Amino acid sequence: MGDVLVTSTILPLLKKKYPQAEISFLLDEKHAQILIGNPYVNHVIFFKDSMINTLADIKRQKFDLVIDLYSKIETGIITLFSGAKTRIGFLKKYTQFFYNFPVKRDKKLKSKNTTLGIEHRLLMLEPLQIQFQEVFPKVYLLEEEVNNAHKILAENGLSSHDNLVMISTFGSSEEKTYPIEYMAELLEYIAYYKPDAKILCNYLPSQKGLFEKLLTLISPNTKKLIIKNFDTRNLREFASVTSLCKCLIGNEGGATNLSKALDIPTFTIFSPHIQLSDWAWSSNPEMDRFLHITNFVPDSKTYSDFKPSFLKNDLEEFLDKTLV
Repeated sequence: MGDVLVTSTILPLLKKKYPQAEISFLLDEKHAQILIGNPYVNHVIFFKDSMINTLADIKRQKFDLVIDLYSKIETGIITLFSGAKTRIGFLKKYTQFFYNFPVKRDKKLKSKNTTLGIEHRLLMLEPLQIQFQEVFPKVYLLEEEVNNAHKILAENGLSSHDNLVMISTFGSSEEKTYPIEYMAELLEYIAYYKPDAKILCNYLPSQKGLFEKLLTLISPNTKKLIIKNFDTRNLREFASVTSLCKCLIGNEGGATNLSKALDIPTFTIFSPHIQLSDWAWSSNPEMDRFLHITNFVPDSKTYSDFKPSFLKNDLEEFLDKTLV
């Protein structure tokens, strides 16, 4: 999902250069929700059950231009045999012959607010004489989705006027998850510092057991601020509810990238093995906060060193800026 979001940054620049163009986006069907409402996408195409079927579908489209932002062997083959006259992809030893415009990645950032992930994708536009400019991932919500989010809040006794704090409670895997005992302390900080906050905890259905364990680690006063029955059915519902929150706090991943793409102030705790230069992009740098263990223990590569006390000052400053 994060990759699709980052990749979508090239779309407005393409549409500006070619206003009459029809733009199609090839991706896995499970990630298509992220593109709903995007005004720069005319069609979505899904990978089929085999390479042959996917390639046949692409060839039928008779594309003039293909930009392979993935640039793996599989997508290189699709690009080469698409029939497009202009084929752009990353310069690699094993894929460069698939493209007639191979692009070499830069190693230095042009902007302190973007990331190499964003800038590498924007580099793909240079063969089209589209020069670099700051562009950030954006999620487009439909009016009916936002109206439904208001209903979800009302069903939980909440409104968008409340001090709603969305928590990215766990990462998508154990290695991306801030230790549960530390997350409990973080929730205690929030509850003590902003006792009128209303806390919504987002987690996957498979993580419900972890959430129940987390609840056993926090005090009764903090539990009172957590909306116990809050749930969303899918990615779009989560995005819509998040758009009504004052901020999002928690583990780096799909939720934090969605939050930033909705222009919601975001406090991100990065996993030790994820580099800030890869995912710490922000269109709102005055509000967003990105914290990594190496900010506090330079040589550390473990979450156990990332004590909640390290986050306290930054968290309080963030809450002062975002909550009324």
